[in-house]
Amino acid sequence: MGGGVDGVSPFLRRKALRHVQANPGRTADELMEMLSAYDRSLFGGALRSLRECRQARVDADGRIWPA
Repeated sequence: MGGGVDGVSPFLRRKALRHVQANPGRTADELMEMLSAYDRSLFGGALRSLRECRQARVDADGRIWPA
């Protein structure tokens, strides 16, 4: 994998962002339940990258929203 400064490829980051945008207000566990096993294995890192890049935010209840 390559590309991003944080080790997450731009493709994977965009894919995770589209998933968050399509399912706003869900928790990470709820979002991961909707993914295939392969995508689930990569989603945690991509989600962390989205938060660090401020493309997604997490509220006090743990719900994830696109920024």
